Amino acid sequence: MASLDANGSAPQLAAPINDRIENFNKLNWKGKLTVSTIVVCGLAAVSLAGVKLVRGLHGGMKKVVSNKGGGQGGDDSSLAFNVVAKGFSTVQSHIGPWSFEDLTLGLAAISKVTEKGPPHPPGRPCKEIAQNANFLARVQHWRSMAEAAYTCDPASFSLQSQLPESTIVAAEWNPCQNTLRPAYVVCIDGPYGAVVLSIRGTSQIVDMLVNSGTSAEPFRDGRAHGGFAKAAESLVQQVVPHIKRAFEEQSKSQKNLKLVITGHSMGAAVGVMAGMKLKESSEFSNLECWGFSTPACVTLELARGCKDFATSFIAHHDVVPRFSITSVERLRKRICDFDWDHAEKVAGGDDDWCNIKSVAEKLKSAQETSKKMSNSIKEAEEELGKQVKGVSEKIGVPLCENNSTDEDSEDKNRNKEEEKEEEKKEHPPLYPPGRLFVLTADPPGSGKMPEDRSGIPSSRSSGTYPTFEEAKKVTWTLNEADQEDLEEIVISPWCVSDHMLGNLGEGIGYLQRHCQPAFGGPPPL
Repeated sequence: MASLDANGSAPQLAAPINDRIENFNKLNWKGKLTVSTIVVCGLAAVSLAGVKLVRGLHGGMKKVVSNKGGGQGGDDSSLAFNVVAKGFSTVQSHIGPWSFEDLTLGLAAISKVTEKGPPHPPGRPCKEIAQNANFLARVQHWRSMAEAAYTCDPASFSLQSQLPESTIVAAEWNPCQNTLRPAYVVCIDGPYGAVVLSIRGTSQIVDMLVNSGTSAEPFRDGRAHGGFAKAAESLVQQVVPHIKRAFEEQSKSQKNLKLVITGHSMGAAVGVMAGMKLKESSEFSNLECWGFSTPACVTLELARGCKDFATSFIAHHDVVPRFSITSVERLRKRICDFDWDHAEKVAGGDDDWCNIKSVAEKLKSAQETSKKMSNSIKEAEEELGKQVKGVSEKIGVPLCENNSTDEDSEDKNRNKEEEKEEEKKEHPPLYPPGRLFVLTADPPGSGKMPEDRSGIPSSRSSGTYPTFEEAKKVTWTLNEADQEDLEEIVISPWCVSDHMLGNLGEGIGYLQRHCQPAFGGPPPL
């Protein structure tokens, strides 16, 4: 990631772009792989650090080039590079490598166009739900409970959830990685008549993208994200005894209790998938699942089939609910078909856009030179082939033989088609599950660019958190969307900050402030 100075801004890079391209070409294969893979998450680094898009991408490249691509240092940023490299290489193994210029220029260009003209939010407005104060109060409460799972001890969980420590039935704050089970808390929420399973999400956005690179595996009547499926299986085995104990104790004083599962990010995906399994038992028929920033994790039929008990809230630009092997392949096609003339009309005159164009022109020139060299080599090979054929005719002995036949070619083509069909079965499109609600801020990002904040809890250290005055300039809307409305990744400066729970809290809070209060008036006698 780009290093920041004391004021939190990115320093100017001394080396001109052509020198940096030359340094990139000198790297070994490991260095090139690392550079290419981290750039796809360069926008995440930019959003989290609050620096300009192009400087952030170039800063990340400079960081790796200075380390010769090894990422051997002990600092956190090098570790993050390795994590992202591992995850994106998983995706690359299935959809093929991306060129350096595709990653840098394509993502940067798409992001700049999105910044200048954000796309319409998916789905259709649902004003009735946006004005339902009781529903919004429940949503905000379960969002808060999902955020409480990011704490690491009973006291902190109590402060965040506003429930006494004595309501915690069981918790696993630091699970062993070998179990593939996320951290969780089982507690009793008396005011809402619920036994609550709150599941912690992934702490780092790069981990979330790594998790999304896994293959789909059989799950119930469809397929699902393999890592999340294993985590859900392990979690259910662990928590069911604790949930039963909580129901047994609380039913002595409250009837008609329900089980509520809530989580953010990975916690949301694992939670809904665990809910699918628990729903099969008559013991947990009264079940609600609430997901926030829920990842793409199950196939379409499964995602739509749980709408009666699962609800997912996501922000408009959030990359995670759209991120899968299939959506990355679609993104590559968008980069290849990118309309530079339209982008010039939208973003022309912007400083970042001028930088992007300058780099594009230099890379285009380099590609043309490379193409000429390739053509020269091909001509030389053809000439050499003619000479070899002439010598073989003179001596009457074949120097080279081509043993392939038309039948062999047909077999190879048939095998390729079969491989493609198998790949489609192995990597079907995945979607966020349940009933989908999309929160959209106008202007995006709660009216400000993503920034990095210090001296506060890590779960709130990055994102877009407007002040009271800034928030007055923002309008939030709520849409209900179908899973297929989220098939394409939105690349923008807010594609990571929109994933933060605090951002969703801003949107829900805005809707709450603009409808009749759920709780008000004199206290009941």
